[in-house]
Amino acid sequence: MALIANLLAGLSLLLRQPLESFCDLETTHDDAFITKRSDYVSFVRIEGIRRIPSRDDIARIATAMRIDLSGTLEERGHAIVGWYASDPDLSAVEIDRLNMTACRQAADKLGLNLADIFDERMRLWPRIMRWEAAYFILWTRPGLLTKEERKQMRDEQALLCKEIPRIGGAQKFWLRSEVMKARHDAFVGRVLSSLRAHDIGATEVDPHDALVVVREAMHRETAGSAWKPCLVGDRFMPRLPEDEDRNPTAETRLWPSLRSQIFRHDALTHGGQRVEIGQHDYAAVDMELGPEDPRPFVELAAHLGNDRIPWRGTISLQGGGKSAMALKEIAATFVSIFPGNGPLRRAFRAIRDARDTDNHISVQFRASFATWAPSGESRRLQRRAATLSQRIEAWGNCKATRLAGDPLEAVMGSVPGLSLASTGAPAQALLGDALGMLPWNRTSSPWQVGSVLFRLPHGAIWPYDPAGGSKRLQVLDLFVAPPRSGKSVLANTINLGLCLSSAVLGAQGAKLPLIGKADIGPSAEGFVRLIQEALGPERRHLAIFKTLLFAPGHEFNVFDLQVGCQYPLPLERAFLQNFLSLATLPPDTSTPFEGMTQMIGLVIDEAYRLCTDVPGGAPKGYRRGVEPAVDAAIDRYRIELHPDDPHWRDVVTALCAVGEHRLAEIAQRHAVPLLEDLISAARTDQVRDMFSKLKIQVTQEQASDLFERYIYDIIRKYPTLNSPTRLDFGSARIIVLDLAEVAPTGSAAANRQTEMMYMLARHILARNFFLKPDYLPYIPEPVRDYHRGRFEEILESVKRLDYDEWHRTQGSPLVRAQAELDMREGPKHNIQLGFSSQRLSDMGDALISQSTGRFILRAGDEREAEEIIDRFNLSDASAAVVRHGLHGPGPGGAPFFAILEVDGDRYEQKLVNSLGPIELWALSTTPGDTALRNRLYARLGFSEALARLARIFPSGSALKQIERRKADRLRGGEQGERAETGVIEELADELSDGKGIGLKLLDRSADEELAQAAE
Repeated sequence: MALIANLLAGLSLLLRQPLESFCDLETTHDDAFITKRSDYVSFVRIEGIRRIPSRDDIARIATAMRIDLSGTLEERGHAIVGWYASDPDLSAVEIDRLNMTACRQAADKLGLNLADIFDERMRLWPRIMRWEAAYFILWTRPGLLTKEERKQMRDEQALLCKEIPRIGGAQKFWLRSEVMKARHDAFVGRVLSSLRAHDIGATEVDPHDALVVVREAMHRETAGSAWKPCLVGDRFMPRLPEDEDRNPTAETRLWPSLRSQIFRHDALTHGGQRVEIGQHDYAAVDMELGPEDPRPFVELAAHLGNDRIPWRGTISLQGGGKSAMALKEIAATFVSIFPGNGPLRRAFRAIRDARDTDNHISVQFRASFATWAPSGESRRLQRRAATLSQRIEAWGNCKATRLAGDPLEAVMGSVPGLSLASTGAPAQALLGDALGMLPWNRTSSPWQVGSVLFRLPHGAIWPYDPAGGSKRLQVLDLFVAPPRSGKSVLANTINLGLCLSSAVLGAQGAKLPLIGKADIGPSAEGFVRLIQEALGPERRHLAIFKTLLFAPGHEFNVFDLQVGCQYPLPLERAFLQNFLSLATLPPDTSTPFEGMTQMIGLVIDEAYRLCTDVPGGAPKGYRRGVEPAVDAAIDRYRIELHPDDPHWRDVVTALCAVGEHRLAEIAQRHAVPLLEDLISAARTDQVRDMFSKLKIQVTQEQASDLFERYIYDIIRKYPTLNSPTRLDFGSARIIVLDLAEVAPTGSAAANRQTEMMYMLARHILARNFFLKPDYLPYIPEPVRDYHRGRFEEILESVKRLDYDEWHRTQGSPLVRAQAELDMREGPKHNIQLGFSSQRLSDMGDALISQSTGRFILRAGDEREAEEIIDRFNLSDASAAVVRHGLHGPGPGGAPFFAILEVDGDRYEQKLVNSLGPIELWALSTTPGDTALRNRLYARLGFSEALARLARIFPSGSALKQIERRKADRLRGGEQGERAETGVIEELADELSDGKGIGLKLLDRSADEELAQAAE
């Protein structure tokens, strides 16, 4: 056989067939191609399966698909060709297309300088990610038509052909047939329905895009170009015939042939196994003998993905397999008397029995594969071809061959859609087994592009779009993991992606999304610092990280209003009522006293009424020197106030009238009630008359007396809540509040304080998130136009509100009720919500049931893992990931398991968040690392500090070095905390001065170490 193959190979070299001879495509008819034999061909892009499948899952789906498609593949006439390609060398082009181009454009529009981050991503990601694509090419051939239908098809073509002149080499659009199109459309619809019914993403591809796929598969160097084909119906510039052409045809006025558009170079064959096409050499591998144990395609793709070699393959299933193999079965029966042919006869009998007992039909099965390398690198090509051949043979015990009669024909057999020809040996396979071997069972992303890129464990690119949009009308994300599992870095990655997504684009130009986070500790400090540095000195105020304290400068008055208003908007009043209800509860209870909620509502109304100029009111008097900027504006605009009794409220009105709304907001802080004003409001006749008889049974106090006692206690404990606001975030769009200093734990009183601080943080961060034009009737007429623009811009903006350590609110129904209200109202206001905690049960049933994004980075123990599995009804394969596949951050990134509800579908995927050392250091939340990083920020500046840390510690952490040096100091008798501080200072000195470990900064080989660590 080898001798014959070599002779045929030599003959093919002499023939030097042109590439065009391998293309049967002739023209198009709507979404389908037509071949020169009147076959109809359609491309269906396979996004993949939405959940991680086990082998049993794949077998079950393949069986169901077999039942769906048996009728169409029973006889000759239809074919399904599964085509798949994987190319690590093309990953840079794909990463740029899916992510980097849009991210750079968004950064440019926002004025964000993230060049270091982008450059690092383009150095790292192509080394660990790979491009892949999968398609079904669906064929319908005239052989399936009845005699009458074939006659009708020929009549259609003949009639159309008569009506047109000679067209030479142009597309022969007269090959169209409505009879064939109807049969083909029915076949395509049936395949699509079967795929989608089993949660497999599939989309029929327009012929323009399909030809791009064909051309890029044929000529790898064209990948990512802007080339578009010219098809029937497209506008194009007619060609002029040559002057000496006395009898020109209509060819120059019609669409050029598809073959002339697809092929850019001819092919050269070298020996019997290597083919040169354009800038690449190709080697083909055919499946000579089908698998003994048919296995899912994803197993082959995963192994070759880890090998990181480029390859492609076509697996062809053609109807009529039973009749096609009939003669071979008869022959096998005749020769079965010889011992060596007994297995062959038994194999045919098994296929026949499957048909007789389960109506399980067989099909003709062929498979051809190819790999490639840059031209001239024959050794690399040989290694890749050997790897491909070995992997194919290990795929259920197949037999592969690299010998073909015509090496060019063998290579062309793995190009999608050109023809049904293949040098792969035909086999008879049960349809269910063959369907499982097609490339539909790889996992998929619901997004074609995304400002965040994750990867699958075997390297495939997985885009993620944090903007939500039409695919996720409600974005409610849960992050679950014990400490040091990569939870905060993942949350920061998504927030950074949100800043680079379509969320920044609006009718009023590009703006940062509105992001607020109630943090416990500095987990988001690195993210804020990164944005600040990217914005530059003049705009760093747009992103703020603030540690909340009960100290001067941190005053915040919960009674502040929208500028120009005298009373709170409904949502603001609802917050005040909830906040004061929580503040007037005993530490060990969660239910307000009877009647207290109603009284608080009336007291709030009275407190605001008393601050207005109404009978019985006492508006607050203006005093110069309190707000110098306001005083200067009054002088500048020559604002006249009442000479004897000026009021802050008059100042607000006057400043609004001259357009100084920012200064009016500052002045208004002195015109609104404070906590102490609630005492006077509670003593007014309106409140006394209504609640004088209300007595609290538990304490035997009048309700008003109990209310006053609690208000005095709040003022004593939290004096910053009883002063005009000084905690000013101005025009900031990203605000992170660290509540670690004001949110203690350990006692009922401490937990109550934590609950109040979460409620306060939510109000500080999100009080403007829920504004919308519907609230304009509540706004006074003089400032209504000003607020109309604000409300429209805020409603249009994407907003995100995150909570860290959500378990601290576990005993506070009021805080959780506010979160649940935000959850229900969020989609109407374009608000995203995120909650992080260490256990899933910390979130509460309401949030879990309504969440649309669940990110599990690790389960704390087996019980937690089983709770996650049961709560989300995970498949066996997904359950195995949660139990055994999440081990925390490592050299290749931080793995996590995502359960996403997108566009009405559910996705379950194991993904990896892979960041480069600069980005890891910028977003790090580990105390030792952040302490070292912040010291270097102060000494070297932002960019230089990150660059040095990335070169010396390319893993993104110095913890091992810190722990080793700390252990040495402890053995020397130094105290623990002092030892760690000393180590960090020591490392900071070495990195700053280029001594000690910092000597590596002078060694250029450190760059090579960084590259190896990235790989």
